[in-house]
Amino acid sequence: MTAFRTNLSDLLGSLAVVPKPWTDERYVTGISADTRELKGGELFVALPGEHVDGADYIPRAISLGAAAVVTQRPFEATASIPVIQVPDAREALSRLASEYYGNPSRELCVLGVTGTDGKTTTTFLTDAVLAAAGYTTGFITTVDVKIGARQWRSSERVTTPQPPSLHRRLREMVDAGVKYAIVESSSHGLRLSRLDDVAYDVAVMTNVTSEHLELHGSVERYRLDKAKLFSMLGESADKGVGKWGVINADDPNADLFERACAGRTITYGTSRWADVVAQEVQHSMEGLAFRVRTAEDEVDVRLPLLGAYNVYNALAAVSVGLSQGIPLGACSEALRGFGGVPGRMQRIEEGQPFGVVVDYAHTADSLEKVLRTLRQATRGRLIAVFGSAGERDRSKRPEMGGVAARYADFAILTDEDPRGEYSATILREIAAGAEAAGAREGEEYVCLADRTEAIREALVRARAGDMVLLAGKGHESSIEYADHRLPWNEVEVTRQLLVELRAAS
Repeated sequence: MTAFRTNLSDLLGSLAVVPKPWTDERYVTGISADTRELKGGELFVALPGEHVDGADYIPRAISLGAAAVVTQRPFEATASIPVIQVPDAREALSRLASEYYGNPSRELCVLGVTGTDGKTTTTFLTDAVLAAAGYTTGFITTVDVKIGARQWRSSERVTTPQPPSLHRRLREMVDAGVKYAIVESSSHGLRLSRLDDVAYDVAVMTNVTSEHLELHGSVERYRLDKAKLFSMLGESADKGVGKWGVINADDPNADLFERACAGRTITYGTSRWADVVAQEVQHSMEGLAFRVRTAEDEVDVRLPLLGAYNVYNALAAVSVGLSQGIPLGACSEALRGFGGVPGRMQRIEEGQPFGVVVDYAHTADSLEKVLRTLRQATRGRLIAVFGSAGERDRSKRPEMGGVAARYADFAILTDEDPRGEYSATILREIAAGAEAAGAREGEEYVCLADRTEAIREALVRARAGDMVLLAGKGHESSIEYADHRLPWNEVEVTRQLLVELRAAS
């Protein structure tokens, strides 16, 4: 990647504030909002937080050799480095990061994918459509990062990374000759200004249910924060590919997103009045088959993924392709060869006589969709292993318990990411929803906080023809506790347990 070393005065000139003039010629070699990663010569931006305030770490940043500090909280200036106060540190971080890396999103065709569920799968599918059409692509997702020919597992535990990381990746894409960059654009990223300086060309909406109310405060605010992506289309110059909003016509919130869109819209769904319609959907253990119709064309699609919801994810990808001039038939061929997404309805086979599937489902809506899908493919009992994140939206916990009671034959409630909460408290809140739906502890569900033991218990209980769903962790590489992160690989842990159980039988 191009090495960057920027004059501080020039960099600060991108902010809507007039900093105190500095007579010395000062340069910045990077931007950071985390003193654990800060290196000498970098600009430190002190972000306000839910649990800690970055301004408390300004003395440490200075001791580490920060070139300057940006903060929204008053801080007594020092004689050694500039301390610049701004109205909003998060907005400043976004602007500074984009400016530092030369505003890379202005040199790319940027697609943003937002929604409660399906963002990662839709991103992978869209990438497959664009790449099959001959374009050099890149993406930033919860699971993987891709830049041209390189693709690797993301090390960050957030869907949308902080602006310095985000714009650094976008600059790497420019350097690699990428034309289309696809960015998973989460409600957190939109709400917390991480995406403010991304020059979007296409906005994609998968669906909107209820999630992250601990941040947004209400479902209405959550919807509006996601719809912000569509209004942002009007904030950047046209790069020759148009401005497009791709919207799920079957979602109750479709009208809100259409009104917010600062560009042309293309809708998809199963409704006859959508622009891109799926009909005659057929399910099998090999995947999905359906017919896609537009006003000009129609084609049969075969997709090697399970779950009716993946019809919508595929339609979103097709709609993006059509917006970019890719023929419907070419979109269909790209989907036929799709290789799947790690941790998304991923089947594990170690010779066991029952099915095992790992999926990232971590909301009531996504858990219900996965359980209903697996119910169709299961001859015996359906056993679900799942939990709910600590220090996140508590309202979804009993809802998830109720879903499990209605759609699974047996549930094992376990740790997902307890963080600073007691595991027992989280599990009891999930269990309350299960019991309200008629489940009884010991008969239809048990609580077992240790996730390894919970998976072991599910595998021991499973018999020929049964299906075991391991939900909530998917691709993630750790389980977060209050004082540590436990390294975790759901697929490998499960494989090892299956091998051990087979050897012991």
